[in-house]
Amino acid sequence: MKLTDDFLKNLAPADSKAGRKYGDGNSLLLHVKGAGKYWRMNYSFAGKRKTLALGVYPAVSIEVARLKSTEARALVRAGIDPVEAKKADRQIQRLAVIGPRPRHPGAILGEMLLGRFAGMPVAFAGMNQLLNESSPMTCDMALHLEHLLAIKAEKWMALQQAVDLWNAREKFQRMREIGKSLQPGEAVSNNGG
Repeated sequence: MKLTDDFLKNLAPADSKAGRKYGDGNSLLLHVKGAGKYWRMNYSFAGKRKTLALGVYPAVSIEVARLKSTEARALVRAGIDPVEAKKADRQIQRLAVIGPRPRHPGAILGEMLLGRFAGMPVAFAGMNQLLNESSPMTCDMALHLEHLLAIKAEKWMALQQAVDLWNAREKFQRMREIGKSLQPGEAVSNNGG
């Protein structure tokens, strides 16, 4: 039986802890509990029964739930686990929360030098690596630039700190996702096999 909006609106919360389930076809169902009405899709992947959460009714309408279910079934047919695809989407969203990478001090310095000091030799080591953003701003370099450009060394170091912190957050997020993806009892092998 296909579910209708009128039927869903009139469903009372479930009295039992397990709730009640109402099927819409194609493995889409509405799980009604005391706390709300939840769209779910049951499917099999790699020989295991799984359930994908599709949202909460009425925030996710019956039409949207059907569309999400169709998209998830297409992923399964393509050999992609919809639950894992959803996790990957969340990871991308979390990384987006970190925000864009701050500008490296070398990029800012390069723009300044190109405009004001084109062709002027700079007399300290590491400038090329800094301009190519392949090395960090050091305290010594920041003091030289303070003298050369009249921009406080603390400002250069704050720029470097912003880049370092962004890089560390990104690495931390990647490590958390790797940790979450390891199943209990799974071991990482270093023997090449």
